[in-house]
Parts: sequence; C-alpha cells; structure tokens
Amino acid sequence: MAYSMMGIAGLGFIVWGHHMFQSGMNPTLGTTFMVSTMLIAVPSAIKTFNWLGTLWRGNIHFTAAMLNAMSFVSMFIIGGLSGIFMASTPVDMFIHDTYFIVAHLHYVLFGGSLFGIFAAVHYWFPKMFGRMMSETLGKVHFWLTFVFYNLTFFPMHILGMGGMMRRIYDPTQYDFLKPLQPMNIFVSHSAFLLGSVQILFIINFVWGLFRGRKAERNPWHANTLEWVASSPPPHGNFEAIPTVYRGPYEYSSLESQEDYLPQDVPSALPAGAPAHVH
Repeated sequence: MAYSMMGIAGLGFIVWGHHMFQSGMNPTLGTTFMVSTMLIAVPSAIKTFNWLGTLWRGNIHFTAAMLNAMSFVSMFIIGGLSGIFMASTPVDMFIHDTYFIVAHLHYVLFGGSLFGIFAAVHYWFPKMFGRMMSETLGKVHFWLTFVFYNLTFFPMHILGMGGMMRRIYDPTQYDFLKPLQPMNIFVSHSAFLLGSVQILFIINFVWGLFRGRKAERNPWHANTLEWVASSPPPHGNFEAIPTVYRGPYEYSSLESQEDYLPQDVPSALPAGAPAHVH
C-alpha cells in the first residue's frame, strides 16, 4: 500500500499532458503521456485489491459507516475504469471536453471523497461527541444518496459519448444534441434529489449531537487504541496509559471468544498455549 501510494504520487507529476491531447503536441510526446497515465492503473489496482482483500471472508457489519466505505470503493473503481478510456489518446480525441469527462471526474472526486467523508463522520462521531448518530436514518440517507448519485452521474457517460460538450449553455441549440435532452432533464432531476437527500444527513448529525444515544467506550468493536479511551476522550486521551499486548488487527483471534480483540486486553489463553495459529 505504501509503495502504491508513492507510485501514484510519483506518476502524478508526469501525466499532466493527458489534459492536452488535442493541443497539437508531438504524437510521440502524446504517447508518452498516454502510457504513463495508464500506468497509474497498476498502483491504483493494488490499493483497490488491498481494500477488497481486507473485506474478504470477514465478518462484515453493514453499518452506515461500512456501507458508505464500501460505496467509496465501488464508485472509485467505476471512476478509475472510465479514466483508462480517457488515458488512451485515440479515445480521448473523441470524448475530450464532453460530459464523459464530467462523469469520470465526479465518480472519482464525489464518490471518492464524499462517500468516504460520510463513512468517517458516522464512524468517528461517537468518539468526537460521545453520542451515536441514528443508524436507521444513516442507512436511509446512504441508499438514497447511492441511488440518486448513480442516476445523476452515470448517464453523463452516455451524454458524453453522444458528443454533448462541457460548459454548454443550451444543448437544444444543436440539432444532434436534441435527442439527448430527455436524459439531460433526467440528470437534472436526479441531481436536485441528490442534493435534497443531504438534508437527512444534516438532521441526523444535529439530532445525534443533542439527542443521540450515549456512546459506549467501543461501539464498533474496534481493536485500535483510540477506542480504549472514553468517548469523547478526556484531556490527555487516556485515564491511564494502556498496556499494548498485540497489533491493531487481531480479528477472529484464537485468543478471544469474541470476533475482535483490542490491543489493551491481555490474552485469555493459559500460560504456555500457542498465541496464534496461522
């Protein structure tokens, strides 16, 4: 994961030319930018398979936080796959500056940021404020956001392939775009609904601050040390400095009857028994 992030950061410095395939640059230079842009798919795929491998055969709890986190991964994959099309110079010559670019951008930036933010807020809310957000309202918000998000941005791929330009004032001025207008209207309605659904998140956030259920010390059954502290944590974080017995990812450990084993909990195995079986 560390090397893949370094690879993405390094390649990110040398791919800027993929925005300029139609600028009249030398074809050899364009090919160089095309290949280097496609190479970003390799470390990106490493990150994606790492995320999926973390979930593989796990006892997944579909909380609002987890649903948003999984949606972040799936939306990021769709945005990444559409990026491969745009990295190819012959394809980009056709879809450059169209709504296909808008779709790709929002799948990566909106799906790759806001769904992650929603997941983080749900997850860290009890640690920050000592109360829980409503899981029911959180799941309703997630599913409506997920549906309207895809209804808003996925049709933009089709609009882009139909030649609809970005930053266009009135598509009906162009005869070849008039058949796409119903889909354009559908996207607009979906976008308004997508924005309206975020009111549920605001209500859930504010309600949780004042009326949410008091959070227990470790509501998510996490293993890491921040959940050893009370929620919200006191000054200095811990009432007493915890003793660390193991790493932070001991799920389904043979040392515990539970599915999780926090770092500060001593082993329940008798002395001399093997701590791990791989």
